[in-house]
Formats: sequence, C-alpha cells, structure tokens
Amino acid sequence: MSVENGHYERTPKEGLTRDELLRRGFAGIIFVSGSGTLLAACGGEEKESEGGDGAGTAAKKGGLVQVSFSDASAKENLDPALTTLSNDSFYTGQIYEGLTVADTDWNIHPILAESWEPNEDASEWTFKLRQGVKWHDGTPFTSKDAAYSIGRLLTEDFGSPLFSRLEPSIDAAGIEAPDEATLVLKLKRPDSLIPLALSARHGMIVKDGTTDFAKTAVGTGPFKLKSFQPGRSWEVEKNPEYWESGLPYLDGIRGVVIGEQSTKVQSVVSGQSHLADPIDYSAASTVEGASGAELLEFKGATYLLVAMDQTKPPFDDERVVDAIKMAVDREKVLQAVYQGYGDVSGDVPVPPDDPYYPSDVSTEQDIEGAKALLAEAGHADGIDVELFTSASYGGMVDLAVAFAQVVEPAGIRVKIKQHSPDTYWDQVWLVKPMYVSYYTRRHPNEILSVTYASNAPWNEAKLKNPELDALLADGLKTTDEDEQREIYSQALALVADKHGTSIPAWTSKLWVKKNSLKGEELELSRGMIMKKASLA
Repeated sequence: MSVENGHYERTPKEGLTRDELLRRGFAGIIFVSGSGTLLAACGGEEKESEGGDGAGTAAKKGGLVQVSFSDASAKENLDPALTTLSNDSFYTGQIYEGLTVADTDWNIHPILAESWEPNEDASEWTFKLRQGVKWHDGTPFTSKDAAYSIGRLLTEDFGSPLFSRLEPSIDAAGIEAPDEATLVLKLKRPDSLIPLALSARHGMIVKDGTTDFAKTAVGTGPFKLKSFQPGRSWEVEKNPEYWESGLPYLDGIRGVVIGEQSTKVQSVVSGQSHLADPIDYSAASTVEGASGAELLEFKGATYLLVAMDQTKPPFDDERVVDAIKMAVDREKVLQAVYQGYGDVSGDVPVPPDDPYYPSDVSTEQDIEGAKALLAEAGHADGIDVELFTSASYGGMVDLAVAFAQVVEPAGIRVKIKQHSPDTYWDQVWLVKPMYVSYYTRRHPNEILSVTYASNAPWNEAKLKNPELDALLADGLKTTDEDEQREIYSQALALVADKHGTSIPAWTSKLWVKKNSLKGEELELSRGMIMKKASLA
C-alpha cells in the first residue's frame, strides 16, 4: 500500500483503504471562513481561491493584522512542542509547520511530507519529504530536522503532551534519516495513526539541534518572528522565501494580550484588532449587532469541563465524584453558559455526533441519587468544595457559576474562586483539586492518550486506569474500522464512568473578526492559519 500526496490507494488484499482507516482520526481540522483554501474532503486536491472576498476578487496583498488574545501566559515560549494555550498555539502555527495536516473529514494531507507509506502491519513508516523548503535563516530543510523534532518528543522530562502518545509507539533508536528527503520510523508496536498523531501542533518541525526557544524561532512557515514578549505581545512578518508560491498575502501579524473578555471583544468591534480568540458566549449578541464585525463559529470544536483530582480529598472517594457528576443539569448549563451553541454530553471527550460516542452513557440529572451517594460517603448534610476558574477562555467563568447553581439542590455547595488569567495555567491547572479547563476536539485515541491515559501529561483526574491503557493499545493494532469503533467506544464509556471530569456539553468555538479580514482558516490544533488571509 502507498500514500502519494496524501492519497491512499487500495491494494487487492486490503479490506479498507488507508483513507478509510484514517478518515476518523485527526489532530487539526481546517475550516475556511469567508474565503481562502479548504483542503478537499475526498479528492485530496485544494480548492483554489485567491483569498479575496469569496466572489472571485483577488486578495489584496500587504497590511498588518492585529489579533487579541485572553488565553495567554507569561511563561510562554516559542517551542511548538510545549504549547498549551490559544496564544502560543496561534503564533507557533504561523512560524512552524508539521509533516502532515488533516481536513474537515479527518483525511491526512501533506505539508512538509509529500508522501508516506507504512509496511504491512503499520510497524514501520517511511515519509518522503518536500524538497526546496528553506528555514527562515536560509538553510535547507532536511530529514535530519524531522528526525530531531520527533526524537525530542520521546523524552518524558522534555514535557511535551505528545510524549504519552508517541513514546509507546516510536523507538528513538528507530528514527532514521537515510537521505535528506527520507524519514523512516521503526516502531515498537503497530500504530495505524502515526500520520495523524504527527499532525498535532506539538509535532511541528523545528531545526535540527535547536534547544533555546526563549526569544528566537526559526521555522519553515509563512511568517517569521519579529518580536516576542511572553504573555504580552508578539509580532511576525512575511516570509519572502516561503515554499508555497505567492503566499502569504499579509505583511505581518501582531498579537496582543487582553485579559478581560468584554474588552477583548470591543477591541475588534470598535478598536484596532481584526480578530480575537474564543469569546464568552454571552457576548455573541454584541458581535451579531455590530456593523463591522462578525462571529466565526466552529461547530462542535471544543468542550469545557470541571476537573476533579482523584488523588486529593474529597475527590479520592469515587462516590463524591459520581455524585457531583450525577447532580449536573446539562441542558441548563448548555443554555445558560453556551447560549444553545452546542449539545449536551454525558462526560464524554468526543462530541455526541462522533461515530465513536458510546450509546449507553446518561445525560440525565439525578439529584436524589447524588444525595444518596454523598450520604453513603459520609456527607449526609452535603459537601463544600472550591471550584477555581478564570476569564482566560470564553465561557470558563460562566461555566463555574452555572455549575455551582445546578448542583446545589443535591447539597453540593460550591465556592467559586476566580483566578487571574496571567497565572491560571501555572498556578491552578493540574495543581488545584477542582477547576475549570477546556480542550479542542481530537480523535478519541489522541484525546484519551493526552488527557486520560495513566501516563498522560494532562491527566487532570490523576487516575491511573490499566483497563483504559490496554484499550488504547488495542485500538492502534487493528486496521478494521468496526473494531476500532468498538474499542474506542468502550474506552470513552470507561472515562465517562470512572474519571473525575464533568463535561456537561460540547460547544462551538466563537472567534470574532472584522469584516475586512478575509481568507483566514480555522484549525483546531493551531487555532487559525493565516497564510491566505488578507485585508479588503
């Protein structure tokens, strides 16, 4: 079997094409708003556009776009492998590129890799790399850069969230660069989703030997770093030697951090910014009524959750965790927090319309059942808990407020503690016993490997579950789509039942932009790709 330019060809002995196998897997989905390029769902070709107004008007070249972010941290750096927030995901996504990317139907397409081919059992992958690509310093991109970039992800102390996903599969000693245009990955186990895993932003390619990302960044992307002040601002400028002819259109992009949600919205509606990262859902009506701005809705793209650390009291008693999850009125949360932009969920980290979503999870509130569990756990008079939140990401504060209200009838008394966006992801996330967090949509194997597996770096519940780990390994071994669906549905039902994460609903991401901005590409892993963006 072979892959040429992202297309999988069926051989007579295969029951499934690789395209069918991988179409349900992704780490980054692209959706074009307004105008620009949308990777074709089936044909693998790009739908060409000049990036103008969507009516055949050619894109205007030049101009500087300003983007406002609230989801940022003073501890950010320029390493794509360590990104966690909207801000650093965005700017690294303009500077660096990966070997692959996925489209809206979860097919894998080439970027720095032009083609890839597995052996018979997917225990070895060979990537043919794009030639003629230059780093921002003028040196050529080669297979040594790709080998270095993947190899560094396999060290646990390095701290990339891709460690838990890649280390069980990729043998560091089996990463080979036999020539400048070829990368070979010899695996520890069969892994049918390697091209998918490498399409995540954390897998973007950096230059061989780079270790210092504090102030400098050398990528192959459409924009080069001009300035960087962590947690405050950054600016990138056009890469005149970009390998994709004629791109980018813009002269540059500037990012500014605005911690207050309403101020961020106004920076686009009536201020100097052209674009803002996801906003509070309650602010959607403000944008809809503005003459010069509009919402960018990316449906089913994200979920907010309440995380409970099951190594710390009172959440080390699973009865308390179950009672809290049971007490949630999910429909009320959907309407109060998300203004109806989404669907209720039974604590499952994939959307309800996903083919892997388990059919036997409940979304019903059960106040009496929650009271009974609390009494059994020694809390007959109810329980007091602290829930941390922040205005860092749209909807996080509103979710905390609504969550506290809907669980109160079960005797769960929630004290809300709002933390500064500047330090929330350093001092609260993965630190406090109970807090609000969020994630973007991923294939079930990818989200479970990164946030629920025993060695997952973002395992917010801190629960180690050998049964889940075994299911994830089994899912990678098979190339049968029905078997994969059964395995991952079991895994998703398991985390919904056992893990301390309450996911009341799946919802849209709501970015806001000026009408004059055209051709931007919404992308789950990186936030937005701007190489075909232009100003009217």
